[in-house]
Amino acid sequence: MTLQLVTVLVASLIGAASDVRTRRIPNALVFALLICGLIENAMLSGWSAALAALGLVALVLIAGTIAFSFKLIGGGDIKLLAAAAGTLAYPAGISFLLLTLLSGGVLAIAYAISKGRLQATFANVQAITLPLFAGAQPARPQNGLAMPYALAIFSGALCTAALSAAHLRLLP
Repeated sequence: MTLQLVTVLVASLIGAASDVRTRRIPNALVFALLICGLIENAMLSGWSAALAALGLVALVLIAGTIAFSFKLIGGGDIKLLAAAAGTLAYPAGISFLLLTLLSGGVLAIAYAISKGRLQATFANVQAITLPLFAGAQPARPQNGLAMPYALAIFSGALCTAALSAAHLRLLP
């Protein structure tokens, strides 16, 4: 297991605990993860790797800002996700993002079921996605169910660690 992966696991666990408890992810945690990740990438792979990791952070922040504008995810979740992806860098950071999105979907369904809101959640997903396929502006979710998404981020980190331990990769 790499130093970057251990760093992301620890930070995402702390972020998940905070998100569940207070529905907030501390900016200090995200900033510390980002700085540690950039230093680790620079020390282990050189400054060009650190700059590439910073580019990945920027891409995740841009995509996340769009999702945030539709109230699909919280701002702290986006910042934690971006810092974690940047810390892991390419290709592990991309695998982590894909695994986090998959984990988030599974956790969202389980969370909606536990709150008795599965049908309303699917109606919101339909209201968002169908207009996108038609090229129209999607509707904002109505009475959405807010889930502590840092749990999905931690789950994505765990899945990334499991793949790493099994010497498997999603991307070349």
